[in-house]
Amino acid sequence: MFKTKYDVLTRNGKEQFVVVPRKDFEALMERLEDENDHRLIERSKKQNAGKRLISHERVMREFGLTPREPRRRR
Repeated sequence: MFKTKYDVLTRNGKEQFVVVPRKDFEALMERLEDENDHRLIERSKKQNAGKRLISHERVMREFGLTPREPRRRR
């Protein structure tokens, strides 16, 4: 569960906007991206179930690519 403090802004008496601290917003966006990535992976697994797979190393070799250092997270 994601918990944060927030403020609700109104316009013409109706709730229109939510203001959250930047670090909480960034954490929420990261979590949403991770969940979306997870859904895409699961869908790909179902679509490719039973199919012959190609290893990452083979793809890199066939395209003449070399591994690089992983990016550091901010």
